[in-house]
Amino acid sequence: MTTTEQANATENVDLAEPASDDKKRVDSVVDVDIVDEKAAFMISEADEKAIVRKMDINIIPWLTVMYFLSFLDRVNIGNARVLKSNSAGVGEMEVTLGLTGDQYNWCVSVFFIGYVIFEVPSNLLLKKLRPSRWLARIMVTWGILASCLGAVNNFESLLAVRLLLGIAEAGLFPGALFYLSFWYRKHEYARRMSWFYSAASGAGAFAALLATGISYMDGAGGLPGWRWVFILEGLPTIVIGFLVWFFLPDFPSTAKFLSESQRKMAIERLKAEGTDADEVEFSKEQFIGAVTDIKVWLWMFNYLSMVVPVYSISFFLPTINRGLGFVAIQAQAMSAPPFIAACIASLVVGYTSDKFRDRSLHLTGGLIMASISFWCLAFVRNNAANYFLTIMATMSLYGSIPAILSWVSNNSQGSTYGATAMAMVVAFGNIGGIVGGQVYRVADAPSYQMGHTINASLLTALPLPMTVVLLFALIISH
Repeated sequence: MTTTEQANATENVDLAEPASDDKKRVDSVVDVDIVDEKAAFMISEADEKAIVRKMDINIIPWLTVMYFLSFLDRVNIGNARVLKSNSAGVGEMEVTLGLTGDQYNWCVSVFFIGYVIFEVPSNLLLKKLRPSRWLARIMVTWGILASCLGAVNNFESLLAVRLLLGIAEAGLFPGALFYLSFWYRKHEYARRMSWFYSAASGAGAFAALLATGISYMDGAGGLPGWRWVFILEGLPTIVIGFLVWFFLPDFPSTAKFLSESQRKMAIERLKAEGTDADEVEFSKEQFIGAVTDIKVWLWMFNYLSMVVPVYSISFFLPTINRGLGFVAIQAQAMSAPPFIAACIASLVVGYTSDKFRDRSLHLTGGLIMASISFWCLAFVRNNAANYFLTIMATMSLYGSIPAILSWVSNNSQGSTYGATAMAMVVAFGNIGGIVGGQVYRVADAPSYQMGHTINASLLTALPLPMTVVLLFALIISH
């Protein structure tokens, strides 16, 4: 190893790229955020950039649109809720369906029951049945159910369709994360994940503006505006699902947008890091290894305590804004800026996390900012300040997600292990969606002090210390 290489190994402490046994022994002690088992293969920088550029053009737009629609159809119930609110702050949807007490909260939470149960088996089937086919099936199914929400007539039917929607959509997010690992090297992963994950915050902003526009269709076809929100936002998902079936590339070895030589280089550059994109057989040893790995369980609890505030903000931001004095349409429109800020934060964190080859420090910084924001929201009683704090809380939370999920993927070796570990983390984390649906209760309006305190406590008590424990666990294991 040259003097320059030794210096770089010290500076880039979050990426291990062992080229020899001596280098592996040195780097395995300090480089714990990204595991990189680099084999000997020759590919020029220009060739690799050309391959990655083609991948970005042919893969990322599909994932971005898919996740955008996924999040849009998941959280639009929060926008539909506040349309045409009466003087008591109760929206037309709740009045029409006869929702009382915390019934709305349960309709939010029930989505995640099926979502959690079916994520692991979905990820294990993804490679076997081909990504294009499996992800398309997921999209068409949930698109139909999302539109059916516009036809519900009471609490029971709303609850049932939301449950089925969660089952149908299960597997998309962990599947997309797993699918990325078929194409990109570890130090390229976070940036690409942030590109499509930013669609979630973009969907939050767009959902608020779209629902505001759709509200003017109130009465069209004899239907109230809230029904049109569900109908119109579900239909594009079905169309995109059919397109995904035909146009989403499955694996580098079958990618038509790459030449024969580029396909070989795309495969070899992943094999150099221990990833075989064409491996489709189930490995019992890797499955057991993932299920029994203490690091995976630490990531699971870490992610869970982050997802509770993420989903509670996503589902209830229009409601929180209503408590800050904004009326129905204003509450919708003022939900957009926090999500726009979150979109920018996700992109910035994804870029800098890859550039500096770091996951843990980016995660810790976002968690500290989110925790402080929620503690202030719980006790500050100034509407302007609280609105600013919702922006800070939302952007720091969304910015932290690419860091933690990239950290999981970068430390997964083997196809079955990677599929299982990622699905376990995302599935367990989405239990936080069930909890998040109960955080902001009607009884706590308009300040929602209890909800803000729960989110602040979760972020303070679990993710911050667990991130430190994870870092030491990875140092020991490597």
